[in-house]
Amino acid sequence: MSKIYIVEDDRSIREELAELLRNSGYETDCLTDFSDSAAQVLAARADLILMDINIPNLNGEQLLKEIRKETDTPVIMVTSRTSETDEVLSMSYGADDYITRNSFRADL
Repeated sequence: MSKIYIVEDDRSIREELAELLRNSGYETDCLTDFSDSAAQVLAARADLILMDINIPNLNGEQLLKEIRKETDTPVIMVTSRTSETDEVLSMSYGADDYITRNSFRADL
């Protein structure tokens, strides 16, 4: 079973994603305390990370940049931001893919 780590500060979105993934046979874990995000993401030892850009303390792009110093675990940015600039920046920091929440919800 693959483990997916969810980095999302909106509780309802985080719980919905986790439930969807568990119902599809994945193990999930979620970041809920954003005080030391990088260390917690790395300690999760996940097979895949789903990360929002708009998170407390360190935004998702900065967090991505930090964790890329330590791991090459695939990261998919799942966000409501739709600008090309955010997508290009995320990809340049090492994201493996970028999905806007609108397109993600449409696929559900």
